Amino acid sequence: MQASSQDEYPFKERRSGKDRRLRQTSPFSPKSLFGSRSGFRRKEDVRKQFLVDLYSPFFMVLLVFTFCLSLADAFLTMKLMELDFRELNPVMERCMELGPMVFILAKSGLTILGLVTLLILKNYYLWQRLRIEVLLMALPVFYLALVVYEVLMVMRS
Repeated sequence: MQASSQDEYPFKERRSGKDRRLRQTSPFSPKSLFGSRSGFRRKEDVRKQFLVDLYSPFFMVLLVFTFCLSLADAFLTMKLMELDFRELNPVMERCMELGPMVFILAKSGLTILGLVTLLILKNYYLWQRLRIEVLLMALPVFYLALVVYEVLMVMRS
């Protein structure tokens, strides 16, 4: 007597048939707070572009530090403009003409938008050579150099 196909496979199929791996998880989903994916799983995936669910504390501290440097840059820029210096960025110059609060809010908003975008895309490559993660780590160094330069300009004036 031959066993039926049901006897050979006593487990009921519970999968829906949809492959959830075909779509990446949105970085704005609740899984970004409680997910489990913090990096790639296979060695061969190192060069692939992927989004993660969890971000390391290092990158969170790096983003907060960069944002603080951006705020310092904004206040130093306003001080330099009081000393008859000029804002070179035409968008920020227009915001400054609308008032210091508009300038601070625009600078903060644009900085946060840029930093969050870089964080989400940190595992992607720019021109297939430079990982955005490296750019994210270099950004505070450039901001720090700018803030030091502005402090020196304020001290000279």
